Formats: sequence, C-alpha cells, structure tokens
Amino acid sequence: MARLLLYIGLFFSSLSYCQIGQYNNFPTMRPSHILDEKLTNISFAFSLRVLESDYNGPLIRLRRDSDNAQQDFGWDDNDIVDVTAIDAWRGAANVFVVTWYDQSGLGRNAIQNTNAFQPRFITDPTRPYFFGDGNNDRLDINTSIQVLTNAGVNGSVFTVLYSTSDNQFSFGTRQPGVNRNRWSIHVNWTNNRVYFDSGICCSDPVRWASNGNNQWQQFSFIRANIVQTIRRSGTILRTGNYTLGRCTATNGAGILYSNGANREFATNRFTELIMYSMDINLTDIQEIEQDQVDFWNL
Repeated sequence: MARLLLYIGLFFSSLSYCQIGQYNNFPTMRPSHILDEKLTNISFAFSLRVLESDYNGPLIRLRRDSDNAQQDFGWDDNDIVDVTAIDAWRGAANVFVVTWYDQSGLGRNAIQNTNAFQPRFITDPTRPYFFGDGNNDRLDINTSIQVLTNAGVNGSVFTVLYSTSDNQFSFGTRQPGVNRNRWSIHVNWTNNRVYFDSGICCSDPVRWASNGNNQWQQFSFIRANIVQTIRRSGTILRTGNYTLGRCTATNGAGILYSNGANREFATNRFTELIMYSMDINLTDIQEIEQDQVDFWNL
C-alpha cells in the first residue's frame, strides 16, 4: 500500500509539473533601444540603426546611379541598416541618399530629391554612413529651427560623425542674408576647432573647442537657457554662458550645410543624428552618449 501511495504521489507530482510547464513564465522581453521612453521633447531621430522599439518604417531611401531606381531599406538582425540587401540591390552601382527617415514618429524626414545634391552612401558593414562632397551635397529638414529648438534657444543634439576640416556647416541653419543669426554646428572648421553657435554668432570662447580631424567621434551639443555645452564621448570640452541673443531665423535645418544664404557645404560622414527641442536631463544625456559610443564602437 505504501508503495502504491508513493506511485500515485509521483504521478500527480509529474502531472502538476507538466501543467505548470505549459505556461510561459518568462515571456520574451520587448526589445530595448536607446530612445524607448526618451521621446519627450524630441525633434527628430535619424540613424542607420533602429533607435526606438515601436518604429516599424524604413531607415533610409537610396537611389542607385545605374538606372536612378529608388528603394527603401530597413534593418538586419544586428539592428543596423541591411547592408547585405543594399549591396544585392545596387550591384556595381553607387548609391545615394534620397531620404533619411525620422524615427521619432513626427515625420520630419531629411530629404534630397535633386540627384546631383544627394550624398553618397557607403555600405560599411560595421558603421554604414553617407558623406558630403563639400560642394553641394545636402539633406533638408523642412521644419523651422524655431520648432526644432525651443524658440531658437534650447536644444540638445547627439551625433555620430566623422570629423573633417573645411569651411563647413555640419548641421543647422542660419537666416538667409544674415550670417550671424544661426543655430549651427561645425565639425571641424579649418582651424581644427569644433564650433557650436546656438544663437547670434559669435559668443567666444564658449562656442568652440579644439578637436582632431579624420576620425569617427560622438558629440553632444547642449543649449540651456543660458549655459551652452560641447561634449565628446561623455567628456565636457567647453561649457559656459552664451552671452548673445537667440536665433530668430525661421527656415529649416540642413545636414551637411546650413539651410540659409552663403552656405558652406560639409565633407563629414554621418551615421546618427538625434535632436531634442530642450536641454534634456543629465541622466538621459549620459545614457544616449554611452549608447552611441558602445553601439558604434567609438
């Protein structure tokens, strides 16, 4: 009898275990990306990787020069734009950027519909990028700088780019015909300085910091109500009070040039560009910076 009771107990114990095993006690976790829970006050989010878990659109639209055909491309299992698919589609042709899609949900895409002005795209499997020729290549963000910033003052920009030296505007805008009225970034100018002008140029010395050329770098440009800061890979390069007025231009922003008169086009390579219309909190700044550095192996 004791042995029978033991067998019965083992049977029900086994049955109970099997029933429990049918439930998913550890469901697959939602993928995590750096902009999850970080979309408040965002202006746009461009990257050659996926940045936000709910985003389900393409990353980039390319044109191949063999027949001028265009196609959208998403990302591969590594979260980076699908360079294998791009290479298969382009064959021996060169490819150029038509649209860099905004992942913020606001639809503020960076676009260039004129073939001759489109930056060339390079299918580097580790760090894909596009670059400017320094003559006329550019992408337009057709949203007023007053909206992209907080009325021409506050803003936060996080970028992964390759620094070069030229009379160039890497990102931003300035009022047509009024060179000093600008919200713009230069990486680098011909004197090997990175510049950040978040209003009426030029509030020295807080607007510039020394910087090396011909290398991939992570930069953050933060403008609070008064204080302006240039950061590189989490380290402050320059900070202080910006003593001049706010930018009052109303035109949109440009990538690889300033969207205004007297444009100086850039030769930078771009992989990622994120912007907020406010000076976001330090914890989020540090998390975005570290994620960019780690993901892109900078």
